[in-house]
Amino acid sequence: MIGKQSRHLALLIFAASLILQGCGFQLRGSTNLPSSIGPVFIQGVGEHEELGRELTHMIAYSDIQVVKNPDTASSILKISQRTSDRRVISVDGNGNVAEYELHEGASFSLIGAGGHELVKEQPVTITTTYLNSETEVLGKQQEEGTLRRDMQRDLAAQIMRRLQAQL
Repeated sequence: MIGKQSRHLALLIFAASLILQGCGFQLRGSTNLPSSIGPVFIQGVGEHEELGRELTHMIAYSDIQVVKNPDTASSILKISQRTSDRRVISVDGNGNVAEYELHEGASFSLIGAGGHELVKEQPVTITTTYLNSETEVLGKQQEEGTLRRDMQRDLAAQIMRRLQAQL
């Protein structure tokens, strides 16, 4: 009886995966760029910054080599106009900050061989909010740092999705 149930479950999972694959569904984190754009040099963001690390990882996941020298690259992913901002969006009855809004943004373009623009420059932005507690100052600083790292990852994912859609 158990063997029959597990066979049915396996068959159901297999059928569901075929249906999802057939309609073009893919996991959010997975983007596939055409191999013709590689190798790629990432300009305007350091490899030790969160955005640079995430872009490098995501491009490499597409089986495209990321190089450290623009002379050896077929394409250049240009990251520019980076912004990072924090804004007060609400205060409590005593005039203390109750909530902040965080913004992270950048513009990107993809330049191919001979300076040909493969993807025109376009902005990407991420916005989030968090509650501010007067009693947990250190925890809120760590929370903001964690949120900013997550926002950088989301920014990289947004850039990759746009590249995939336009190539």
